[in-house]
Amino acid sequence: MKNLEITKLGIPFPAIAIDNFMSPSLLRAAANSFPSADSSGKWLRYAGKSSDNMHLKLIQPERSLMTLPALTALDYVAIHFDPTEYFKEFDIDVDVFPDFEYYAAGMHVLPENGFLGMHIDTDIHSGNKIWRREYSAVLCASEEYDSTFDLLLHNEKEHSRVPYKFNRLMVFKCSGNTWHGVPNPITSGMTRKTLAVFYWSLIDDNENVKDNRQRSYFRDDLTFDD
Repeated sequence: MKNLEITKLGIPFPAIAIDNFMSPSLLRAAANSFPSADSSGKWLRYAGKSSDNMHLKLIQPERSLMTLPALTALDYVAIHFDPTEYFKEFDIDVDVFPDFEYYAAGMHVLPENGFLGMHIDTDIHSGNKIWRREYSAVLCASEEYDSTFDLLLHNEKEHSRVPYKFNRLMVFKCSGNTWHGVPNPITSGMTRKTLAVFYWSLIDDNENVKDNRQRSYFRDDLTFDD
């Protein structure tokens, strides 16, 4: 990929933001294909303090449930973005690959007043139990914006944010302290849309994964000082 605008973040943990990632018209078609947030049966709804019943995600992992424009945009990310080109120091002798079924990824929506609490991502693919989560890549699909859309980052000591921007790909390496979220309720009348691709590695047959996370952990699950 050439002529991309790339911003690297070192605090609170390594992350990158790539602007103008794909054809704006393709991404615009994907964004306009999202079902409305109140579409019955279209979205998986999350309840509890971590999401306030407002974090919506298209039911996964079946590719057939996603709209064709969104699926085309997701496949573009998976085919054209290789995180190991940007995070080389983390992947010595590790083969990293995207999940083209987009299990727990794909089309995500935060409607007005919705939020996604601070959390760390799963260690292990809960669908097959043999893949380890290595990277999360999130493409900003809404053209409207205010600061409630921003991705906040925290490592238990330091914090930062990645401003949301249409056609910006936000990527970070997953680990035990890469806390992130969209904790501020989305401004009334606005909708935050994203397309997510997760990258994995194959777990060694001899590795004990008993104590690894098979779901995301939210800040409500663990306590640490700001």
